[in-house]
Formats: sequence, C-alpha cells, structure tokens
Amino acid sequence: MSEIKDNIKRGLFWTAVDKYSGQIIAIGISMVLARLLTPGDYGIVATATVFLSFLGIFTSIGIGPAVIQRKDLTQEDLNNIFTFTVIIGGICALIAFGSSWLIADFYGNEVLRPVMQIFSIGVFIGAINMVPSALMSKNLRFKEMATRNLLFQIFFGVIGIAAAFMGAGVYALILPSIASSLCSFLYNNHFYPVRINLRFSFVSIKKIFSFSSYLFLFELFTYFSRNLDKVIIGKDISENALGYYEKSYRLMQLPLQNVTAVIYPVLQPVLSSLQDNMKEMSSKCNKIISMIACIGFPLCAILYFCGEEIVIVMFGDQWGPSIPTFKILSLSVPFMMILYPTGPFFLASNSSKTLFYTGIINTTVTICGYIIAIYIDKTTEAIAWSVSITVILNSINSYFNLYNRVMKASLVPLLKGFIRPMTCTILVFCTYIGYEYMSLHLPLFASLVVKGLIGLLVALIYYNFVGIVNIKELYCLLIRKLKCH
Repeated sequence: MSEIKDNIKRGLFWTAVDKYSGQIIAIGISMVLARLLTPGDYGIVATATVFLSFLGIFTSIGIGPAVIQRKDLTQEDLNNIFTFTVIIGGICALIAFGSSWLIADFYGNEVLRPVMQIFSIGVFIGAINMVPSALMSKNLRFKEMATRNLLFQIFFGVIGIAAAFMGAGVYALILPSIASSLCSFLYNNHFYPVRINLRFSFVSIKKIFSFSSYLFLFELFTYFSRNLDKVIIGKDISENALGYYEKSYRLMQLPLQNVTAVIYPVLQPVLSSLQDNMKEMSSKCNKIISMIACIGFPLCAILYFCGEEIVIVMFGDQWGPSIPTFKILSLSVPFMMILYPTGPFFLASNSSKTLFYTGIINTTVTICGYIIAIYIDKTTEAIAWSVSITVILNSINSYFNLYNRVMKASLVPLLKGFIRPMTCTILVFCTYIGYEYMSLHLPLFASLVVKGLIGLLVALIYYNFVGIVNIKELYCLLIRKLKCH
C-alpha cells in the first residue's frame, strides 16, 4: 500500500506541475488571443469541435484506458492495437474531411468547411497517439509528460499569438493545436515505440474488447451531454452567442481543471492494482473526493461573486455579455469537480460496464435538461442553469452506482466529508453579501484582488479552525521554501 501511496504522490506532483504551470501559460495566451480574435472565431471552433469530438469517440473506442488496465499485453499485441488505431483514425479523418461541406451548409457558414478539413488531420493524429500516450501513463512517466506538455504549450502558444497578430483569425486557434498533437505523438512514440503490423490480427483487439467496448459506449452516450448545449446554441440562438457561451464555459473549466486534471490522469494507472480490494478502493475514494470538495465548494462562491471582474480583466470589455452565463456555470463547479473522478474509479475497479449504464442515465438527464431549458427560454443563461442543475443530479446517480453496485460500500463516510466544505461555502457567500452592501467602487483589477483574497482568507480561517489545514504550518513551510531559494 505504501508503494501505491508513493506512486500517487509522485503522479500528483508531476501532473500538478504540468497542469498548474500550463494553466498559467494558457491564461496568458488566452488573454492575448481574446483581444485579437472575435467571439465569432471562437464560435466557429466550438461548432467544429462538437462534430470532431463525436468522431473522436470512434477513434478512441476506449483503447487508451484498456491498454492501461490490462497487464498482460505483449509488444505484438500493442503493435496490433496501434495498427487498428491507424485504420480507424484514417477512416474517421476521411469522414471529417468529407462531411465538411454538409456541416458548412447546415450552419450556413462557409468558413467551417476549411476549418473542418484542417481539423481532420488532428482526428488522425489523435487516434494514432492513443497507444503511445496510454503506455506513458501506464508506466507512470508523469515527469516526462509534464515536461513535454509545458514546452509544447509555450512554443505553440507563441506561434498562435504570432499568427493572430498576422491576421490568421480562426486558424490561429487550430493550426498550433494540431502541430502540438503531432509532436506529442512523436515524443510518446520515442519512449514507447509501436509499429504498424502488416500481419494484423484481431486476437489482440479481443483481449481488450470486453473492457473497451463498454467504455466506448459510455463515451458515445456522454458525448451528447457534453456537446448538445453547443449544438443548440449554435443552431437556435447564434454563433456569437455560442462564442460567448464557449468562453464562459472554458473560463469556468480553468479552476476546475486545476484540480481534477491533476488527479484524473493519475487515478486509474495507480489504483488499477486495487481492483480486487474494494474496501481499500472506497477508502481512497472517500479521501480524494473529500479533498476535492474542500476546494470546489468555496471556489464556486469566489467565482460567482468575482465573475464580472474575472471576465473583463482576462478578456476585455467585448466579452461582457458572457458574464451572466459564467456566474451561473460557476455554481456547477464543485459538483463537476466531484463528478469527474468517478470515471477513473469505475475503470480502476474494472467496472466499465457499470460506468456505461451510469452514463446512459446521466446523458438522459442532461439532454432532458437542455430540451426543457431551450423550450423555456432561448438564451445561454437558460442552458447554463440546465448544466448546473443536471450535473448535481448526475453526481448523485454516479456515486450511488459507484458505491452501491461496484464498491459495495456505504455512502455515509463520503457524505460526511461534504459537511465542512458546504459550511465553508455558506460562510464565504455570507461574507461576500456583506461586502457588496459596503458598495466599494474599486477599479476592476483591484476589486478582483480584494474579493479573491477575502474569499480565500475566509476559507483558510474556517479550515484552520476545523483542523483541515494548519495556517501556521503553511506559513512556516512557505518561509522555508523562500529561504532555500
């Protein structure tokens, strides 16, 4: 168990280095691009991404997690699986290229045609990168992946900014990402080389099929819950509205990814060794989700009350219409944060079948929420409310199935872990309400700093009082680190 704990710590550390440094760079790049490009440019990319994500489900078909989970795959098996991804990737890339005319006609926007055609290259690269990328995670090469991602993000981010300055428009968003994907594949394949097998055999595919097939079906169903909102907004409202919504959604995802994206990639590779010990698995789940809740719940209050300052400071006045949508979406942050890790726990427990059935229910709930929202009011705010409400319902369903059907454990310890984070959130909300009554008219940046620090201090003081953190120890640790440098 100590080895698992050490692997989790190492994985979390290097994944955190990757994500946190990457987020700082991404925020800087996004702030520049948002001032050089239009909401319509982001709307076009968001529209294309909806359809490309659908094809991405068919290129992945659960292969990556299946390669991680199976411990008995030979090099011959890996080569056969890689060959299969090349075939599937080529077919899906051709479909993406060929459908570009239909999609452009459907939305009445000719710019979508070349955008889709360029993105088809990314579809193929994403497919062939699955096996090398999974092998990097399987062998816990988190340090190398963190270094790779950071360097690529800086290099291709600078290229994207330069392209935007030169008037590349929407292409400044798509070309650097495709080039980055290609370099990632070459990097991963250097460490864990896989080759096309001219004597391809389906025997290797059958080894992972029982696991990957249910994961593929899960991803297929959840695709609609992840992307139907964008389809509805792009078709029934406007492309500009989709651009504002997409920017709000991405901005809301930034702090969310800072936590879940650090934990998510580590969980399945490390915890797959506990697939025969559900008691220990549930214990790890309780601790991890409690930690995430302590961050997520007060964070939603900070994002909600600082929404206007965050949007304007980061992206400029032209993105003002996205503020109400961002504030509504921020309420879903804690529930998204605790929902995301359920996938790796299902997979690490070797329960992709239960994950699939859970996904069917979640997708049905989400789609119904979108339909009701657009029927009531054709605005991005209505869609945002449906996102926030349905993610709560989906969290309840996911944890019920994970604990009741897979882990055979009680939900009571998990629910007890939510009491203190929710209490902290109430205190932060009340503090902000009191602050707003003071009617201080500060410049936007100063207001963001003050309000952000107020929320952070209230949360830290409360967590120090209940024993979750020790402010004195954190202060001493920070002083020691500063002296070392």
